[in-house]
Amino acid sequence: MEYQYDLFTKIFLDTDLEKTSVVEAVSIMVKGSAAGSSIVTEQAEIFIFNNGDFDEEKRNRGSDEFLYYKYYLEIEPIEDGEETLYITEVSKILTKLWDSGYKAVASCDFEEELPRKGGYNFEER
Repeated sequence: MEYQYDLFTKIFLDTDLEKTSVVEAVSIMVKGSAAGSSIVTEQAEIFIFNNGDFDEEKRNRGSDEFLYYKYYLEIEPIEDGEETLYITEVSKILTKLWDSGYKAVASCDFEEELPRKGGYNFEER
């Protein structure tokens, strides 16, 4: 299946919760089934990692602070998934993370398609 974009998505996520709580919260948000640190939904596979670059001070400073958030999610489409449904799913994940009070920034080829353009340097107007 041909896609307009490279659909691999990374979402940097900051919270002081333990990783198991993050996996549980995200799996509930996306109505997915979790096993270990991965979650499978109808459109995507989500893997949650501890960010090796996590930095307590840098995570709240500067335009690239998200690079130092505590976790990141790697999201990939399921095999034979549909691009528009996948992008919609990533949009919902971001919105639900924000609505739940998490700091989250998406990094992907289709940021322009996402709410708040993925959250990077987004200013509320």
